[in-house]
Amino acid sequence: MTKKNPRSTGTQDANRPAAKTPEVRCTGCGESVVEINLLIDGEELTMRSCSNCDNRSWHRGGAPVELGGILADLSSSPTRYRRDLASR
Repeated sequence: MTKKNPRSTGTQDANRPAAKTPEVRCTGCGESVVEINLLIDGEELTMRSCSNCDNRSWHRGGAPVELGGILADLSSSPTRYRRDLASR
């Protein structure tokens, strides 16, 4: 007796068009922006950058935040990956 694999082989998925995310526009000039998503200490941050007018914005959970707030949060987090090079 042979078992049927309930998972698709990927052929159907390859033929299906990818779901499009809504295009985000620059608040300064209206051109489309590039989004870079980061996961820092379990929190999702997004940086949006406009190649046309060089406008950049940061977002936390979909809400705009100031870069200074993000930098302050990062600087107050304990450093986990820094090596003590002085001990070498």
